[in-house]
Amino acid sequence: MALGEVSHGGYEPIAFKANMVRYLIEDKGYRKVLFELPDLTSVRMLRSYLNNQKNAGDTSYITKWIKDAQFVDATTSVCLNLFKWIKQYNDRHPENMVEVMGFEIGKEQSIINFILNKYIIPYDHEQGQRYVYKLNSGVSDVEKVQILNEWLLSNESELRTKLNKEDFKWLYFYIHNAVSGLNYLDKDSKSRSDHSNDANLFRDSVMAENVKYLSGDDKTILWAHNSHVIRTGIKYMGDYLNQYFKNSYYIIATDFSKIARVDVIMKSQTERESKQYVTRTFKSGPSTAAYSILEKYGVSEGVFFHRDMLRMNIKEDTNTIDANGLHFYIPGLHNSFDALVVFSNIYPTAQ
Repeated sequence: MALGEVSHGGYEPIAFKANMVRYLIEDKGYRKVLFELPDLTSVRMLRSYLNNQKNAGDTSYITKWIKDAQFVDATTSVCLNLFKWIKQYNDRHPENMVEVMGFEIGKEQSIINFILNKYIIPYDHEQGQRYVYKLNSGVSDVEKVQILNEWLLSNESELRTKLNKEDFKWLYFYIHNAVSGLNYLDKDSKSRSDHSNDANLFRDSVMAENVKYLSGDDKTILWAHNSHVIRTGIKYMGDYLNQYFKNSYYIIATDFSKIARVDVIMKSQTERESKQYVTRTFKSGPSTAAYSILEKYGVSEGVFFHRDMLRMNIKEDTNTIDANGLHFYIPGLHNSFDALVVFSNIYPTAQ
């Protein structure tokens, strides 16, 4: 089940998605929720906290985690309550916990010390000392990730027998995701110079593989932007997942028919600075399904299924506002989504 949002900075779609997550967990037996976030540096510690029975009833870490994440106001308020609810749910269902994970492509370099200290040194102390030297001998982060990947490949069969299944799953995921992250940075640099879309397409292909790997055979909720989950026909994440999961891949997208007043990242900001946001206003595109339903039928909000679009002869175009405030439209296919939740207006905080 994929839950899309038209903008990361609008309250209504995010609040709707949080309510859907609760419903799918309580009434439909879903036990995995995958977020468009990096797992190692963001979600891993939260997952450990949510699943730890020793701190039952304590949600203080969640408040700190949300604050450190520097989300927009909408995500901060909604996810604070959602993760507290998941914690309470897990405390009540210790044998059937909800597991949160991050499927974003790896860009972080903190994997180096993490893999060294959690896996390499405990696995073989003598070999570990050699890798401590290798990874601290002035080589670049790119070379360090390559060293870790070579270590995994040369020891994979033994590691599978010595590590428990869960530890090996994350070891494999983190290293392969870091290698993909380095490839992404290289493609992103080239894409900026030749103005191509190769980097974004590569990122979505990797995130699709991450979702397939992390979800396994379990009923999984996917929390991401509309642009990643919708079927576009251009080989974004949603297209790969639709091809892989077939009839099991169900998409609920969100949109607005009138105005979206949302928070976006300030353009002057660098990646190393604390996140700063500015509120901007966008009008719904005249070609979008949400706008067309309003113009043709006078209905500004509601839940519309794919069959409704066919009956009303409405193209399934959707608005998209990215994190930096770029507003564009995703051309609709005959089945871009299974359901579209339309709001009249979207705001940065609860109205």
